[in-house]
Amino acid sequence: MSRPSAPQVQSAIRTGASQMCRLHGWAVLHEFTLPDRRRADIMALTADGSFICIEIKSGLPDFRADHKWQDYLPWCDQMYFAVSQDFPPDVLPQDTGLIVAATGHGVDGMTTCVDCAIIRHPPRMPLAPARRRRLTLQFAIEAAGRLGRIEMPQVEHAVKTALRVE
Repeated sequence: MSRPSAPQVQSAIRTGASQMCRLHGWAVLHEFTLPDRRRADIMALTADGSFICIEIKSGLPDFRADHKWQDYLPWCDQMYFAVSQDFPPDVLPQDTGLIVAATGHGVDGMTTCVDCAIIRHPPRMPLAPARRRRLTLQFAIEAAGRLGRIEMPQVEHAVKTALRVE
């Protein structure tokens, strides 16, 4: 098999990290736009109201080219990097968390995540209450907007059906 491309690796890591978050009971949004206009690869909201930012790195060149990840720190309680099993973990900052996604090839030959785990937890740096409130509202509005866009065809069909019955 040929070596998977960076986007294929990133997609597999994203899938694994998202599933792992959901197994922990966390609500997940991909490409979440922060108030400063940066976009977090994954933003997770925990049951206790904490925000976890997960930055996906497809490889060492991706990490070395990223000079913006520190801009996410003021908008989360904890920051993790999610990488594949081939990534050299010692280059990542020790004050960030580490999620490793074991990637491989699925039956269709596409790169997939076969397992994902938190290897290192970062220290918790609690958000200020006003910032947490702002972020929570933004998270809720974004999640509701995305759900509404997904549901629109079904809602439109239900309304048309109801109008025909009346």
